[in-house]
Amino acid sequence: MRRGWALALATAGAVALAGSGYAVGEQKDGPAGPSCADVRQRTEGVFGEWSRLDKDDAMRPVKVRQAADIVLVHGDCFPFTTRSAARAAVQQLDVSGDSTAMQLAAGLVVCEAVVADLSSCLTGAH
Repeated sequence: MRRGWALALATAGAVALAGSGYAVGEQKDGPAGPSCADVRQRTEGVFGEWSRLDKDDAMRPVKVRQAADIVLVHGDCFPFTTRSAARAAVQQLDVSGDSTAMQLAAGLVVCEAVVADLSSCLTGAH
């Protein structure tokens, strides 16, 4: 039960950061905000971190949610299919509970929609 609360709090923090359009250390001044290249690079960086985590690590769904939120907040930087994959992953994470398999599937959906090198998405599936 404690793991569930910790995961919920960490997810809420990631959602708050991504949902407000801020990423620690990457907020740009002015109304323009980050460029799409910066947004894509940040999202791929989150999946780089995700792929290095053990499949049972409680931070994996948090990283997926963080990446999905970045895609949804900066939707104009991504094609419709990527935004749809992010929405689907968020819904899957919401119903996954402690199911590692469902969390991994959600991560793969977004990773494959965002990351240019699809083979890097599978490195975390060990």
